[in-house]
Amino acid sequence: MIRIVWHTVRARKGSLVGTFVALALGVALLAAMALTLVSSVGGGEGRPTWYVDADVVVAGGGTVSVTTGSGDDRETASLRTAGTRGLPGGLPERLAGLDAALVVDFAAYAVSPGAPGDTAHPWSAAALHPYEWVAGGPPRDPADVVLTAPTDHRPGTEVTVVSGRGVERFVVSGVLRTDAPAALYITDAVARDLADGRVAAVALTLPGAGPSAEPSVGPDAEPGAGAARSVASLAGAARAAVGDAALEDGSVQVLTGNDRRRAEPDPDAERRTEAVALLAATTGLAGFVSIFVVSGTFAYAVTARRREFGLLRAAGATPRQVFRIVLGEALLVGVLASLAGGALGAAIAPDFAARLARTGFVPSDFTARFVFWPVAAAFGTGLGVALLGAWVAARRAGRVRPVEALREAAVDRRPMTTARAVAGLVALGCCVPLVAVLMANPSADAVALIMITALFLIVACAMFAPLVVPPLVSLLCAPLSGSSGAVGLLAGHGARAAVLRTAATAAPILVTVGIAGSTLTGLGTLQAATQNAARERITAEALAVPVTGRGLPDAAVAALRAVGGVSAAVPVTESRVYVRDGDEPEGWTGRYASGADLTTVLDVPLVAGSLADLAGTDTVAVPAGRWELGETAELWLGDSTPARLRVVAVLGRQLDLAETVLLPWRLRAGHAVPVADVVYLRLAPGASLEQVRAAAAAQAATVADTGSYLSAAGEQEARVGRQASVAMLGLSLVYTGIAIANTLVMATRDRAREFATLRLAGATRRQVLAVVGVEAVLVTCVGVLLAVAVTAVTALGARHGLADVAPSVPLAVPWAPLAAIVLACLVTAVLASVLPAALLLRRRPAELAGVRE
Repeated sequence: MIRIVWHTVRARKGSLVGTFVALALGVALLAAMALTLVSSVGGGEGRPTWYVDADVVVAGGGTVSVTTGSGDDRETASLRTAGTRGLPGGLPERLAGLDAALVVDFAAYAVSPGAPGDTAHPWSAAALHPYEWVAGGPPRDPADVVLTAPTDHRPGTEVTVVSGRGVERFVVSGVLRTDAPAALYITDAVARDLADGRVAAVALTLPGAGPSAEPSVGPDAEPGAGAARSVASLAGAARAAVGDAALEDGSVQVLTGNDRRRAEPDPDAERRTEAVALLAATTGLAGFVSIFVVSGTFAYAVTARRREFGLLRAAGATPRQVFRIVLGEALLVGVLASLAGGALGAAIAPDFAARLARTGFVPSDFTARFVFWPVAAAFGTGLGVALLGAWVAARRAGRVRPVEALREAAVDRRPMTTARAVAGLVALGCCVPLVAVLMANPSADAVALIMITALFLIVACAMFAPLVVPPLVSLLCAPLSGSSGAVGLLAGHGARAAVLRTAATAAPILVTVGIAGSTLTGLGTLQAATQNAARERITAEALAVPVTGRGLPDAAVAALRAVGGVSAAVPVTESRVYVRDGDEPEGWTGRYASGADLTTVLDVPLVAGSLADLAGTDTVAVPAGRWELGETAELWLGDSTPARLRVVAVLGRQLDLAETVLLPWRLRAGHAVPVADVVYLRLAPGASLEQVRAAAAAQAATVADTGSYLSAAGEQEARVGRQASVAMLGLSLVYTGIAIANTLVMATRDRAREFATLRLAGATRRQVLAVVGVEAVLVTCVGVLLAVAVTAVTALGARHGLADVAPSVPLAVPWAPLAAIVLACLVTAVLASVLPAALLLRRRPAELAGVRE
């Protein structure tokens, strides 16, 4: 049997190339996506970059944890927060008594146009990591600042620095180059003042240690045991100075080795979390596309060989022998193709990761590293899908009687099998619970179910394609008449007679257009609904935003309030907060604002309570469904500080307010960046917007009317959305495009005798090519029409899911990108059909009739 399998593989190596290509590229796609996803999980770890030369770092807590169960069933889920808490007062003094060099590190918000970094540190902190001078020297005067390269500023240059104190002028005393995060360095006293006395960390270094002395605790430790014991002793002394209570409640952490990285801010944490979610969706989509295309390709390749199987049966082969031959071929091709695909996926993963980094969705230093198990999983998935696709088709081929198999080689007499019907019904059945969840819980999160529903609908359409192909082809052939009537008639007859071939070649087009249409339309509709909700929420006539950096200091807000004609200037700062979601913490959005003032510039829907009560440091406004009015909401602020806040208002169920809490402005101090992300301006009738803009310019701010600002923000969000779509769909659509060409090349190559019959019946070479081209157009139209049905269901489902949580939900169909995708599918289908046919038709009809199919 093995010899027979090897013989058939050698004899049909040309036709097996198509299945090899489909499987190899499918495994490559899945392996590349899986490797990129695995590389993104756990990012932000590794060696420290700021506290490089410190042996022990004492810093505030930077994680939130939820513990469930007890005893052996006790489990703790932790999440690293965007920032860390400040150290308790008096702790640096207690640590100063230890036998170690000590650096008290302050980290204050500060930004200077034309210089990298948005944090100011004391000059003493520069000793915590290697650096070299580009020009100048350290700061000596309170008005001196050292900048990090690259920058065009040079020593002696006067620069503007925006900090929590306001807009100030500093003089550059030096520029240095370092591998540490970019920062502004100022004198220790000024750094303490800018940070309002909040200590970010205390770095301890053993006597005699220096830049060349690598800390010796942690998984990558290399120094000897004596040095490790010294560091361990210093860490133990630091823990004793901190106290057990602070260590147990997580408010202070004592870090050594690579754990020192946890004391450093992670500005890319939010992007990394979003990247993991994006790559998880991309990997799931890649898995679906790979499985769909590979299984369909192998099933079609086996089905197209019914004449060969009929001859084998007539020669005495049993159904079991035919079955084993097919599976043997699939196993051989599957192993080789999966190995090649795994290697190709590992090779293209780093380039894909680099492209993601250039788009800004992941940190700039993000790379995809090789991990064995994702590649092994892709290999196993590809091989399993290949065997399964061949197994299903082989069972049918082995059961057909010899004479019946030869007759069915020309016409599909039973294209709709029980297996196809069951698979289609199962796919439709899976849509029912998803739609039920969406109907019962309309929200932005539930809209994500629409995408999964679209995948099941694509499977259902592919399974039931043999039923809808004949009427669709008849409908599409109706306009063909006149001189092209014969060509159209032959093309339509061929598409209807070979239903399985038409369904198989239309399937990649259905996947390509269906996935692109449902994803782009769903995301576009969600984005449009969110923008409309925000637009209708804002009643302020203008907004002030920073020219550089993350926000405007309190001094800038006060200056705007003092401008004539400004009746209200309400600052709002956005930060992460964390709530308990079952057994683990979850990140939400927190907005700090003065509740009494907020109602003058925003129309916030309330279910209960009043925003006028959002004051002090112990109140909160929450979305409906989680807490009731008057209850105590337990959450963590952005720096991991736990907070117990009294619910004074319950927000209405709206798209832009989901998973959002409003926090009192005074609670921001010490827990969030001391600047306002945006300042909403209410202008009196007849107020001069130019006068307001002039006052804002003096505070490094710019003012725009609300409509213009929201339009610009909407365009920016649309651009980011398009980039996200390209990142998520790019490789999958490239693969399905190749699958379209691959499947049509396979189908055209197997039609040599059909072309010979047409030529012998009197058709010219040009007429045969015209028939092939028209049939390719018909196949494309069938796939596109099925994809339109999937997209329509997706769009209507997204609209319904958002109707109750947004003031208006306009359908956002990206006509231009979808038209380009459809055109690309059409061109690919025509070329992949006509070119192989043209090569076949170069032979004489009699010779063509003898070509092995």
